[in-house]
Amino acid sequence: MSNNTHSHLWPGVPLALTAAAFFGASTPLAKYLLGSIDPWILAGLLYLGSGLGLGILIAIRKFTGATGEAGLKRSDLLWLAGTVFFGGLLGPVLLLFGLNLTDAASASLLLNLEAVFSLLLAWVVFREHVDTRLFVGAIAIVAGAMLLSWQGDLGRISWGAILIA
Repeated sequence: MSNNTHSHLWPGVPLALTAAAFFGASTPLAKYLLGSIDPWILAGLLYLGSGLGLGILIAIRKFTGATGEAGLKRSDLLWLAGTVFFGGLLGPVLLLFGLNLTDAASASLLLNLEAVFSLLLAWVVFREHVDTRLFVGAIAIVAGAMLLSWQGDLGRISWGAILIA
């Protein structure tokens, strides 16, 4: 048997696990920092760090001669602008304001809604196939998020949970 039986997992799986670990650690860290930094400033600092990290990655790729992604076309610019506005400005600021209103543990668990919204976006906008297993999983995630954000009063969900979602 060959030693390359799992070569298709490299480097994607370790990179995905590392990204997940950093994403999971970012919410409690952001909650801690919100005690002394305005949510607008913190959102900017987080994305500045992200930009610096990507800049380093691009520099490493150029230095090693690794091939990059396909270039942008004019038809991609509207999608890029929407991504930058919602994912780079509005989303992080709403998340940090929501985090200011809720505890870090609940916020971290509510962030699982990202998978549901990604599924809905793929299904509705990009016409991706969604089978029963994916749909049931999404319902389970939403039900869990509702249980987490429930304040003991039927029909009352905290503003922090709404902003995070």
